[in-house]
Amino acid sequence: MIQIHSLSHAIGDRDILSGISWPIHDGQRAGLVGVNGAGKTTLLRILAGEIRPDRGEIVKPAGCRIGYLPQEAVSFTGRTILETVMDGLHEIGNLEHQIHALQHQIGQDPHNPVLLKRLGELEHRFDQAGGYRAENEAKAVLGGLGFRPADFSRPLSEFSGGWRMRVYLARILIQNPDLLLLDEPGNHLDLPSLEWLEQYLSRFRGSMILVSHDRFFLDRLVDRIAELEMGRLTVYPGKYHDYERIKAENRERIEKKYEAQQDEITAKEALIARFRAKATKARMVQSEIKRLEKIERIELPGQEKSLHFKISVDVPSYKDVLRIRDMSFRYETDWIFREVSLEIFRGQKAALVGLNGAGKTTLTRLITGELVPQSGVVRLGERVRIGYYAQHQIDALDPARTVLEAVTENASTTQRQPIRDVLGLFGFTGDAVDKRTGVLSGGEKARVSLAKILLSPVNFLIMDEPTNHLDIRSRDALESALSAYDGTLLVIAHDRYFLDKLISRVIEIRDGRIAVFEGHYSEYAARRTAAGPVRKPEGKPPVPPSGRKSRERKRREAEARQRISKDRNRLNETIRRIESEIASLEKERAELGSRLADPAAYKNPEELRAYQGRYRETGEELEKLLSEWESVQSEYESILAEIS
Repeated sequence: MIQIHSLSHAIGDRDILSGISWPIHDGQRAGLVGVNGAGKTTLLRILAGEIRPDRGEIVKPAGCRIGYLPQEAVSFTGRTILETVMDGLHEIGNLEHQIHALQHQIGQDPHNPVLLKRLGELEHRFDQAGGYRAENEAKAVLGGLGFRPADFSRPLSEFSGGWRMRVYLARILIQNPDLLLLDEPGNHLDLPSLEWLEQYLSRFRGSMILVSHDRFFLDRLVDRIAELEMGRLTVYPGKYHDYERIKAENRERIEKKYEAQQDEITAKEALIARFRAKATKARMVQSEIKRLEKIERIELPGQEKSLHFKISVDVPSYKDVLRIRDMSFRYETDWIFREVSLEIFRGQKAALVGLNGAGKTTLTRLITGELVPQSGVVRLGERVRIGYYAQHQIDALDPARTVLEAVTENASTTQRQPIRDVLGLFGFTGDAVDKRTGVLSGGEKARVSLAKILLSPVNFLIMDEPTNHLDIRSRDALESALSAYDGTLLVIAHDRYFLDKLISRVIEIRDGRIAVFEGHYSEYAARRTAAGPVRKPEGKPPVPPSGRKSRERKRREAEARQRISKDRNRLNETIRRIESEIASLEKERAELGSRLADPAAYKNPEELRAYQGRYRETGEELEKLLSEWESVQSEYESILAEIS
C-alpha cells in the first residue's frame, strides 16, 4: 500500500493541494477528477517523483515500481518504435546484458561451476521477468494501439506527437508497474484503440490512478472516484455514475441539515430578542445566548455555477448542405478514397469514425476546401457557412492578441456578456481573458480556438476532437449547446458518452469506403460488435444484374464461403496445436527451472550444462511459438472479420 500523508503544494501564491491524505491500496483503481486547474496533474507528478511537495510525505513499499503517462510526449531520439518500448524494460535489459557477458566468460572457461550456476540463476530470473515473452508482448500492445508491424522498425522521429504518445503509453504498459498513473490516456487515441486500451486495463492487476474526462471510460475501469476540489480530496466508492449520485445525495442531506439549523438559530435569536429587555428573563436569555454560541455552524458546499450558452445561426443554409459524388483522393501514390459518395442535410448531427489514418481529417479538409480531390465532386449547398475546429488551428492564433480580442474579432455578436459566458465555459474568467494567447499552454490555446469557432456566424460546424482539453462540466455545456444548435454538425470525437448524447448518425470510413449508419453511436457500436461494421454505401444504387450473372455471382459467393470455412477450421486447429505445444514447453521450462534452482544440480557440471542448454533452447522455442501463435491468431481474426 502507498500512503499519502498531509500533502500540500502551492503554485505561486495559489494552494493547489491542501493537507491531502489518501491510502492507495493494492489493486485499487481510482478515477481522479476535478475541474481544469484543480491539481490532478500536480498530484500525479508528485506521486511519480517528478516534483517534491511543499509539505507532507508519500510512503511507498520498498521496490515499488511506478509507471507514469504524462499528457505531453516525452522525447526518445534516434530509436525505433520497438526499441523505444523495449528500452523501458530496465530489469530485462540488465539481465540480458549480464547473461551475454557471462556466456562470453563461460566460452573461455566452460567447466567453471560458479559461472554455470550464476548463468542458471540469471536465466531463471530472466524467464520469471518475462524476458522471453517481452518482445511479442510489446508488439501486441503496439498493434492494439494502432501500429502496423511495418511501423515497428521505423524511427520514432517519423511520427507525430499523438503517435509518439501511443509509443510512450505502450512503453509504460509493458512494464506492468505496481502503480499505474495515467493522465488523459485517451486524448491521442481513436475509438478502436481506446476500446482496446479499455480491455487491456480491465485485466491490469496493479493499482491505477486514472485522470480522464471520459465518463464512459471511467465507468468501465474504476472502483472509486477521487475528486480534487478547492485543494481538498474526497473519495467516493463505486463508478463515476455512483459518484454523481452520492455527491448529489450528500449535498441534499447537508442542505436539509443547514435549513433545520437555520430554523433553530432564527428561533433562538427571536427568543433572545423578545426577552432581552426583561430582567426576570435575564438568566434564560444568557443561557440561550450561550447555546447559540456553541452551535457548530453548517456550511453549505459551494454551488457549481451552471454553464450554458447558445450557438446562434444568423443565416440558415438550404436543405442540401454537402454533396459528394464519386470522389477519389490520394496522397502521392496512396489512395485514401476511391469513388466515394455522401450527402449531408441541414440539421443533421453526425459522427465521423474510423481508425487513425483511415481518412477522417482528410475528408474534413476536402469538405472545407483545404484539399482538392483528384476526381469526382465535393460541393457545398447554398448559403452554407463552415466553422472548422481542428487541433492544428491553435497555430493560427496571433500571440500578441488577448484571449478576449482573439475570440471577438469574428464573433456574431458585439455584446461582451455572451462572449464572456462562452470564455467562462472554457475556463477563462476575470482577468484571464486579458492574457496574451502567446503565453497560454497548448490546452488553453485549443480552448480559445474552440470558443472562437462557436462564436462565429456559421451554420455548418465541423469539429475534430473538440472535447480533448475540456473538463466534464465544460463537456456537458458543450454537448447541451450543440444539441440545441439549429445548424448542421459533423464531429470527430472519442468520447462515447458525448457522442451518444449528441449525434443521430454515424459515418464510418474504412478501407477507403464510406458507410452510413442511422442511429445513436451506442446502437452503431452494438451492431458493429455483433456483426462487424455496418455497410450502407451512399450514392448511386448499383445496376441490377441479369439472372445469369446473379447466379454466377451466387456461385462465386458460395465458393468463397466454403474457402473461408475451410481456412477458419484449419487455422483453429493450428492455434490449438500451438497452444498445446506452448503449454508443454512452459511445463518443461518450469521443471528445468526447479532443477537449476536446486544446489545439488551443480555437483555434476556435465548434467548442469545439459539443463542450462535445454533451458535456453526451450526459451528460444517458446519465443518462436509465441510469434507463430500471434501471426496465426491475427490471420484467424481477419477470417472472422471477413465472415462478419
